[in-house]
Amino acid sequence: MEGYSAAMKSGRKRAEDRERLVGTLSRVARGEQEALRELYTATASKLFGVCLRISHDREAAEDILQDVYLKVWNKAGRFDAARASPITWLCAIARNTAIDWRRANR
Repeated sequence: MEGYSAAMKSGRKRAEDRERLVGTLSRVARGEQEALRELYTATASKLFGVCLRISHDREAAEDILQDVYLKVWNKAGRFDAARASPITWLCAIARNTAIDWRRANR
């Protein structure tokens, strides 16, 4: 029973995190700079990992990550919570930006 209870709590936490990110992205879409800071704090380590894994270059990954958040700032209004989770959407932007960097820097 303890495992089931822990799984339920974990599932609730993920749902709460998802809803928080959806709300934060909505605020970013409205141009709230503080929301972008919150989004960065909540997601930068994961997205940096995506950028680093693809670029194999720490300095480049930092630059790529900056481009990722610029794209998020400009495209947040296109996010649709009915189509994807916020972290999936963010990871796709990070992945595509990093792939574009690799192609340009071969």
